[in-house]
Amino acid sequence: MADGKAQELVAKQRLNEVELAEIRQLTDICDNYEGLHMRILWDMLQSRPGIEVNDFLYYEGKTLVGYLAMDSWGIDQRELTGMVHPEYRRKGIGRTLLNAAREECLSRGIKQVILVCERTSASGQAFGRAVGGQLDFSEHEMVLSNFQERNFFDDRLFFRAADSADLEALAAIQAGSFGDPLEESRHAQSRLLQEPNCYIYIATFGEESVGCEEPVGTLRLHEAPDRIGIYGFGVLPDYRGRGYGRQMLEEVIRSIRARSQKMIMLDVETDNVNAIGLYRSCGFEIKTTYDYYAIDAQQA
Repeated sequence: MADGKAQELVAKQRLNEVELAEIRQLTDICDNYEGLHMRILWDMLQSRPGIEVNDFLYYEGKTLVGYLAMDSWGIDQRELTGMVHPEYRRKGIGRTLLNAAREECLSRGIKQVILVCERTSASGQAFGRAVGGQLDFSEHEMVLSNFQERNFFDDRLFFRAADSADLEALAAIQAGSFGDPLEESRHAQSRLLQEPNCYIYIATFGEESVGCEEPVGTLRLHEAPDRIGIYGFGVLPDYRGRGYGRQMLEEVIRSIRARSQKMIMLDVETDNVNAIGLYRSCGFEIKTTYDYYAIDAQQA
């Protein structure tokens, strides 16, 4: 909590329970004001390791009126999600938060920040453009409504939980599926393997007993109090079009439903027509859409 000053920017390595409650209250206010579903990864906020600054809070007196969260996964770029109380907008609070995040990024050698903005947020879209953001890509958030199983099964495909021994295979799948640099993929997978409430799976093709398993695909689950998210779902190009992606997706949904009735959601780029078709055929529906604005961390 701020110490009673009229205005105060607070940079945090780890959030306490009071601050988390304040952020939840501010999120609810902003969501209700514009009918939004802002992307706040509560499990990430609650489990910050406390070794680097990733959260920025802005107070007026003792009231939290602005907040910006930075993810902790990228090497050269970081995603930012921020908000300002509707009654305190147009006072430079958003820019103050953004500049603080930029300075922190520059001190750690991070070259670019990505603003995450819900498409239906008029204020967020205007802010992204006003600070010089360039639309990089967009994603639909899809939620499982009515699970539709086809029960396609190729018994040569093995789908299992991954561990640190699978790091190189996971990095290769991510790089090959999404076109990311291999070193960046390796770094991201290494960190994700250590994340609490994060479960990574790998699919391989061939016979384990004779040592000829070929990496095919991967996905990971993030579990939050109210949802389970499917992320990083990729299949190597040589194995696409064979039904393996659907086999992986159905298997992981069945495993989730065997233990939980939480909402299941995933993200997909808006121009990935094939993936959207797969998800729709499995029973997913579009809930909202997020735009991602790229900004040079050195940009004034």
